[in-house]
Amino acid sequence: MFLSGKRIHGTGGRSMSTSRIDRRAFMRSLAALAATGGAIGCGSDALPMAPPDVIADPDQLVERRRRRHTPINLGLRDFANARGLVLGTGVDSRTLRDNDLLAAHAAESGMVVPLAEGQWEDTHPAIDTWDFRTMDRVWRFAQTVNLPMRGTHLIHHASLPPWFYTDVTPANAAQVMEQHIVAFLGHFQGLFHSWNVVNEAVFPVDGRPDGLRNSPWMQLLGPQYIDMAFTFASQVDPTAVLTYNDFGCEADTSNADMRRAYVLQLLQNLVSAGVPVHALGLQAHLYANTPLSATKLTNFMNAVQNLGLGIFITELDVSDQSLPADHETRDAAVAAKYYEFLQIVLPHPAVSTVVIWGLSDRITWLSHHAPRKDGLPPRVLPLDADLQRKEAWLSIANALRGR
Repeated sequence: MFLSGKRIHGTGGRSMSTSRIDRRAFMRSLAALAATGGAIGCGSDALPMAPPDVIADPDQLVERRRRRHTPINLGLRDFANARGLVLGTGVDSRTLRDNDLLAAHAAESGMVVPLAEGQWEDTHPAIDTWDFRTMDRVWRFAQTVNLPMRGTHLIHHASLPPWFYTDVTPANAAQVMEQHIVAFLGHFQGLFHSWNVVNEAVFPVDGRPDGLRNSPWMQLLGPQYIDMAFTFASQVDPTAVLTYNDFGCEADTSNADMRRAYVLQLLQNLVSAGVPVHALGLQAHLYANTPLSATKLTNFMNAVQNLGLGIFITELDVSDQSLPADHETRDAAVAAKYYEFLQIVLPHPAVSTVVIWGLSDRITWLSHHAPRKDGLPPRVLPLDADLQRKEAWLSIANALRGR
């Protein structure tokens, strides 16, 4: 596959047969993409309720541990489908080498989402070369298990290759951006659930009056780089669902208040200018002690919806970095935070998609990003390292079911 004489390495992303997606119809029925056959009835498969707070009573913890091992055949994606939602989980190249973990993803997930795959340093190793072979492998897994796949960040301030800092100038930056988007989105044109077009453009601590990050893209092109990225993406694939993705908007803190205000301002500016943005992605990287305000978060989501945008929860996980070593205490606190957050966001009509940033503690970015001081492995995802369902799994399932 070639783009204007440039080399593109891939293994046939465009060659796999699929129908193109009409964006408006797609936004009305996202859950249909993840369906694996018919409506799911709950009936006698009813789950025990997961309480919204930490239980310290040892007898209750023992009972909850017993219930955790009660056989339940339905996966998380089944409860999401029954509610009209898409639930995805993150997959990376390590996951693709772990058959047991892949089987767990196939059982629990309704969408495949690349974790750390698709960064510029991997997909664009030289200014005139692209390499999508790892993304193609993720895509083939998604096809094998008959699940949709979500696109990764097209424009991000991080993980840029060394050549970017030596070869890209204000004079050619727009062309480099366009060529990358044409190559990447074009390789998978019409195939993906949605794309993160721009990731993490808001960063108030950089001191700009608009709250935007003083990123390499900002320094090269100014704030219009965001408009340009969405416009290029829409030109490549007018049917694609295009998302602005950011972090730190979930908590009940002054910093999160500020980030929500700047993100909303950015979205308002994009919509007012006619920029083709269709959804906001809330990363939702939470800590077990993250304070949440249902009122603030709901008001923010209402404001986003009033702009005509959908909302995706794109990278949900709960760090146990600050919790005690005891497994039972950690699991209960992590589960409680999943439940509390999902109870706020799932009822909102703009929320159609939830992505958990991994499935098993066997592979989580928090192992290196937010490691525990005691050196213990994190217990932050629905399944433990042995692929057994934990308290977090029950809490997510019950939140999806409205229990």
